[in-house]
Amino acid sequence: MIVDNFMTLEQRCELVKEGVVILPQIVSQDLCWTAIEAIKRKEGGASDAVQALYHNSPLRSLLQELLGGQILPVTRAQIAVRMPTPTSQIDIYMGRPTPSPFDWNGHVDGIAIHPGPHPNDPDYEAPIMSFSALVGVALSEQTKPDCGNFAVLRGSHLTNAAFFSHQASKGGPLGPGGPDWPIEPWHRQPGSNASRGQWPDVRPRMIPPPTRSMGDSPRYVGEPENGSWWPSATQQLMSKGDAVIAHYLTCHGESRHVGKKPRNMVFFRIKHHLHTEYRPRDHKTAEMHYMAKVLSDPWLEWNGLEADKNFSSSMGK
Repeated sequence: MIVDNFMTLEQRCELVKEGVVILPQIVSQDLCWTAIEAIKRKEGGASDAVQALYHNSPLRSLLQELLGGQILPVTRAQIAVRMPTPTSQIDIYMGRPTPSPFDWNGHVDGIAIHPGPHPNDPDYEAPIMSFSALVGVALSEQTKPDCGNFAVLRGSHLTNAAFFSHQASKGGPLGPGGPDWPIEPWHRQPGSNASRGQWPDVRPRMIPPPTRSMGDSPRYVGEPENGSWWPSATQQLMSKGDAVIAHYLTCHGESRHVGKKPRNMVFFRIKHHLHTEYRPRDHKTAEMHYMAKVLSDPWLEWNGLEADKNFSSSMGK
């Protein structure tokens, strides 16, 4: 099996428990350098050189097997170049001082950011534009913290899935506007992002409410019950050629960047072949019933993990 060749039992356990795992040197240096040169030439994420990081490395076969043998075609990628933060801005977040220079605000992709079907209220019935796995390939050294590192809230995939399951048990729909998740209106301003909200309330709209108390060292502006959220995530330390696999439901983001050189990553969003967007207004349809199960059961689509008997038995211990 491809999984056995490129992931140890310990790494598979880590992915299940933490929602993220790093696979060292799974992408060749030749592929990395070719992609780096293509990016310098302003070639996009659909270019052959960038796509080769996934398709010409073991990643494609590995993800295909992890997701049960069938995935939707991968033709695009996100090129994520993070420049060093100017010294004067290191401890500034959206124009205001942060409670701590190490604080971080993450998100789950595709939640509360894409407009719904109502032109006068785009937050109402907004879709959840999800996928199965986020795969990132490092094209620069990120072996020390605070170099723009990819960062995650460990275990948040389980908390997020449990909350979506709770919403489903109450009849749905899932996401903002569904049970126990009030819609949090926002107004985009220059330099703002939906995941970061707006001052004075910087709670992220793109994270289910229970997960907002998570973090390696969560801090609050005010009191936990009514204050703004500033969790500290786990920064992933990576070298060029390493890949990180994160579950879709794992809250992620990037650290501040106090290094001297740009941080270069390429991200691929992988979907099981039955995966589609979740549309709240269609919650009671068979298609959305399936997607509600996917968002409530983090490993429903990951049949390749269940296929390994040794791995399955270790899960029951």
